[in-house]
Amino acid sequence: MTLTSTGIAFSISSIGLAFCGIRFYEAFKKMGGSSSGRQTGILLSIFYLSLSLQHAILAIGGLFFANSPETLYVILSIDHILLGLITALGMYLMFYIFFPRLSPWPATYAILILGIFVAWLTVVTHPLPFVTEANNMDWNLSYQLKIWTYLLLVINTGLPFVIFSRNFFFAKTRQVKNISLIIMSIHFLGIINISILFNKILAINEVKNEVFNTILIVIGLLFIVAFLIMPLIMKWKIKKIEKQF
Repeated sequence: MTLTSTGIAFSISSIGLAFCGIRFYEAFKKMGGSSSGRQTGILLSIFYLSLSLQHAILAIGGLFFANSPETLYVILSIDHILLGLITALGMYLMFYIFFPRLSPWPATYAILILGIFVAWLTVVTHPLPFVTEANNMDWNLSYQLKIWTYLLLVINTGLPFVIFSRNFFFAKTRQVKNISLIIMSIHFLGIINISILFNKILAINEVKNEVFNTILIVIGLLFIVAFLIMPLIMKWKIKKIEKQF
């Protein structure tokens, strides 16, 4: 069993995304759940928990099946199917927030079709991922599959960036502004990271993989700090103040 850097990076990002999704679910319950009439919290929770699962699938591949190209091919195919579904949910969510009077389904179906196409192309081209000399995963995607996967990933990462950018500028409380700024910044970093990995200018794949894994670890740690460590610190401070009175 080879524990690759890519598997470790996706494990950390998966944990961070999971805590993000949990916090949004808690916020949804505090707002009154379904009775509040606002489904944004639960939709965001599903979105981030699904992203966590998607990263976990790649983490499993990079941690436990790095030496089995055929297994990694199956894992990558499953991951791309899930990625398409999550991105379609992100598009639905954006319409739900930005354009509540417009039907979200045409754009959602368009993204879903794109996701199905990427998954189909993955099956057809049958990439066989492998471990590099620096212990990174190279997913070995064909040129055409790289283009469409990059497009799907940018949309997937860009939609939350747009949503939380709007939230940052229109939020009425400082707490919501701060959370929006954090998530907005993380997703912007994610877009840069994806662009580095799929960039043709950086011809050395090993360098791109190293940079991608490093930034992905940073992203995961930022999520963990923002949605696990900071809330725990805030609860501790509140309890400490309450004991003083």
